[in-house]
This record gives sequence, C-alpha cells and structure tokens, in this order.
Amino acid sequence: MMPVSDSWQPECAEDELLVAFVAVKRAFVARSLGGDPGVFPILHHLAVAGPSRQGALAEAIGLDASTVSRHVRALVVDGFVATARDPEDGRATVLTLTDAGREHLVARLRANRATLRAATEDFTAAERAELVRLLHKLVARLGDLEETA
Repeated sequence: MMPVSDSWQPECAEDELLVAFVAVKRAFVARSLGGDPGVFPILHHLAVAGPSRQGALAEAIGLDASTVSRHVRALVVDGFVATARDPEDGRATVLTLTDAGREHLVARLRANRATLRAATEDFTAAERAELVRLLHKLVARLGDLEETA
C-alpha cells in the first residue's frame, strides 16, 4: 500500500487519460460555461429532442433523477424551462425549453465555441480533426461497452 505522504502518480495510460479528462473539464467549466454546468445537458437535450418527461430526460443525459429534478427546479425558476401536464398521462409532467432557455443555451454555446477556438488556436486543422475523430471514437467505444455490460 502506498504511504499517505507520497503523491499519487499515474501508473498507466488510462490513469493519464482520466487525469487529463478531469483537467479539461475543470478548465473548460471555469472559463466558459458560467453558472451551473449541470444545466447545459438538460437545455441541450430539450432543444434537440423537444418536450420530454423528466425521467426520460434523466435517462437520455445519463444523470440520476434527483440531480435532474434539482436542475429542472432551478431552470423553471429562471424561466428557461416550462412544465405542463402530459396530455397522454395527466399524472406526469412534460418539460419544454422556453424562448429564454433557448436564448440562454445559444449564448452558452457561443461562449463555449469561443473558448474552444481560443484554446485550439495553435492546433493545425489536421490536429483539430484528429482530436474530434478520436473523441468520437472513444465515445462510441464507451457506448459499446455499456451495451455489453
């Protein structure tokens, strides 16, 4: 067992990749998102998929229902998401992106785009394309692993 006083160091490429992911997320969130980064996937999903029940939304974005519920409450208070009874099941609620929510999402996307543009300005076009290709390949492979689990 490693003594507590020793610093942890990555032991393999997978450790280094995990450390890099955490560092990228922290740096990106600190510089571009503003507000609670957990609301971005909710707004994005509602913009892309349209009105959704909260449970389906949680499943689609891979967050637990209590986390989504907390974020949705804040988004409703901010006027970014509206709630209505589901016409197919009056006991359920459907979430809809409001015009203000769409404007907020667009503003955040523009800010994120500017951050990524600045962060990759010294990358070549080929390096940018390779980074995107490799990230998509990783996401697809992670999806394949979920299906076989």
